[in-house]
Amino acid sequence: MRLWFRVHSFTGVITGLLLFFICWTGAFATISNEIDWLVTPEARVERGTERASWGRLLAAVEAAFPVERVHLLDAPLYARSAAEVLIDLPEQKFLRVYVDPYTAEVQGAHSAVNVQRFFRDLHRRLFIPGALGIYIVSVFSLTMLVSLVAALLFYKRWWRRFFQLRRSSARQFWSELHKLAGLWSLWFLLLMSLTGIWYGVEATRLLPSPEDPKPVAAREDATVLPLDALVEAARAHWPELRIERVIPPGGRYGSALYVEGRAGHLLVRDRINHLVLDAQGGTVVTRRSASQAGVFERWIDTADPLHFGDFGGLVSKIVWFLFGLLLSGLCLTGAYLHAQRLARVADRPSRSRWPGTAAACAVSLLVIAASVPLGVQRLRFAGPLSDGVRRFPDLAPGVEVAILAWIAGTLLVIGAWVLILLRPRMIIRPERSGLKGRRAAAGP
Repeated sequence: MRLWFRVHSFTGVITGLLLFFICWTGAFATISNEIDWLVTPEARVERGTERASWGRLLAAVEAAFPVERVHLLDAPLYARSAAEVLIDLPEQKFLRVYVDPYTAEVQGAHSAVNVQRFFRDLHRRLFIPGALGIYIVSVFSLTMLVSLVAALLFYKRWWRRFFQLRRSSARQFWSELHKLAGLWSLWFLLLMSLTGIWYGVEATRLLPSPEDPKPVAAREDATVLPLDALVEAARAHWPELRIERVIPPGGRYGSALYVEGRAGHLLVRDRINHLVLDAQGGTVVTRRSASQAGVFERWIDTADPLHFGDFGGLVSKIVWFLFGLLLSGLCLTGAYLHAQRLARVADRPSRSRWPGTAAACAVSLLVIAASVPLGVQRLRFAGPLSDGVRRFPDLAPGVEVAILAWIAGTLLVIGAWVLILLRPRMIIRPERSGLKGRRAAAGP
């Protein structure tokens, strides 16, 4: 039992800081779309009765902007949400345009970088380009799984302790609270660990995965059908499909219409249900459905809904957000309990402090700090081009405030973590044990 406690303590202390950061960003990633809705006035609309067609939405955007390319059109997330159209302008790539889905009126436009994109990229890869960032996050998912298994092995009869919270002392209260939070979040810990590990496996591209539809070449003697006509053709081919995303002809799939959405399947991404139509005749080029996918193929598009909790709308997102905060709290309380042990044995800290603690904190801080310039670089990529130089993009003011406020709060938590873990006697007053008290009373 002692061995497993040491494994649990070691993984928590050595990987805890960066693991906290990953869990912390993941918690906010689950509700990032809702934060965008709150802080971006252009993303909010009055609820209407009848939705405008996809063609009307596109026409409104093309009338308002000198559109160079249309990447995609997204249906509104909620009844009071705007539809979003991602476009390129001659001087700026990836502009997000907000359109009222009922009146087809353009409400405004900002950079495609929003709260959702910020937290998604930071949580998934720490802004590190390529697969390296995904691998790093995936490795920490593995350490979280090791810590979970070790805790269950050293915590005796844990299945009987779901309602146990002893409070005889401050230290015991925090210890019991740490254990109780861990027990109630067992299912969530296991789910996050397994899906996080899967993302790393998926990033290796060693396992087979469904191929993306190939672009359709344009024919000189054919006429491209209007967008609304193509969408109606898609609905005729697949009446059960509720279209959530449209990529019009001239985009990623060449002279083809791409649509994806929901068709009554549980726990899958929308992209598993997609249809590609030749824009010059309306004939089906590719059709893929969750009902036709094998077990492994379906799992590929199930990991995301399980990891981010967006399968049940706002309710499941809030549950995932709260449990994400709980995982973050487990990292913090674990470090606090370790610091308490160090404070109690300050006369012989070498027996309790894990070797490499300072180095692990330094590496974690370095990785977190490296995400700042990498994030800035990613911001510049989405900004407008001026005299051959990329400038910072026009973020929505509310988005800037939300991101900066989150960064400030996170820095405070991380600073407290480092102080508590590396200088426990400065923060924590060691408790006098009963044994020491009796020795003092007895005299020399």
